Amino acid sequence: MLSNSIRRLNIPADTASFIIVLVLGVISLVPLPALSISLPDKIGRLNDYGNVLTIEDQRTLKEKITQLEDEEIGLNLLVSTRDPYLNPDIFASKIRAKWGIREERNENFIVFVREEGSWAVRTFFTTSLLNLFSAEGLKDYQERLRKKASSGEIRTGTIYAINTVYRKAFPPNKEETNQPAEEAEGLPLLYTIIGGTAGGIILLTVLIRWEAMRRCPHCGSRLTISRVNDEFTEETIKNCPECGYSESE
Repeated sequence: MLSNSIRRLNIPADTASFIIVLVLGVISLVPLPALSISLPDKIGRLNDYGNVLTIEDQRTLKEKITQLEDEEIGLNLLVSTRDPYLNPDIFASKIRAKWGIREERNENFIVFVREEGSWAVRTFFTTSLLNLFSAEGLKDYQERLRKKASSGEIRTGTIYAINTVYRKAFPPNKEETNQPAEEAEGLPLLYTIIGGTAGGIILLTVLIRWEAMRRCPHCGSRLTISRVNDEFTEETIKNCPECGYSESE
């Protein structure tokens, strides 16, 4: 179209070629509009775009995230099935920028993202949260998350990620933890004492009663016992050698 217009203007060929090259050069310098890349919006601290969590999972995890927030530990988590950059590090960086997640605000970030059929996980923790872990504990935590992601266990990986941070922020009270164990250890001994005492009392009662049956009810002397058998019956005769008391059964 441009060359036809130049011919109609009777412009020399050399000049026309120069004009065409110049116009194309100018056009090449004009920036083309950048393609818009859509990133997931933040719908809260727990963003399950992969639909891996049950309703009960979400309720429980949100409660723990809220408790962490009360302790000034901001924990944000994203599960995404799409990475337009095909690079989890770039994707996580873009999400952090879009969501305004900054370390100075004490905001932490965990992201599970699927990359061409496989999953990846990235964590971005503030210094205050990192200090809750030992060096070995942090290494183990990240390795477990990596294994969960590589095996596609995103639901359990998400739950583990949040629960571990929660336990680090709210460690169980050692006294409360040990108390039931100590009580449990004491119970068998208590049962043994009670059982032994009751058994001893019963045995003593039987012995006293048995001994009383062998004594004369009149003078208290020990009775002599003899048995008389006939064809049909057996009779036990008790006699007191002191007072002459006698009884038969």
